[in-house]
Amino acid sequence: MPQDDLPSEGIFESLRRLGCTGLSVLQNRIELFGVEVDQQKVRLLRMLILGAFTVLLVNTALLVVTATIVLLAGEDARIAVLIGLSLVYIGAAGGMFLFLRKEFKSAPSPFRGTISELNKDREWLDSRK
Repeated sequence: MPQDDLPSEGIFESLRRLGCTGLSVLQNRIELFGVEVDQQKVRLLRMLILGAFTVLLVNTALLVVTATIVLLAGEDARIAVLIGLSLVYIGAAGGMFLFLRKEFKSAPSPFRGTISELNKDREWLDSRK
């Protein structure tokens, strides 16, 4: 009879260890997900702050440059200079829009590390069948 007790203790111990291992893997994946969320938040905040400062400085520079060019142009040419500068600014804004759109499309997908690790886990489990 004591021999019958050993296999059941072994099975329960194996199940307990399997459960602990599964929880450890799940905890690891959740921690990785949390780290990636923090990285994405920092990246987004940094991009927003840099973008806001860039817009502020570019607008200030454009206003000063435009005012300087218009004042240096003769009174007869001021309208033509303003139209020309407007076209240049519109073209530059369109180019920046295209560049920004390309940048957003080429950005790495968020949570790439977590997804990769989960795929590895799934492949490992599938290979064990």
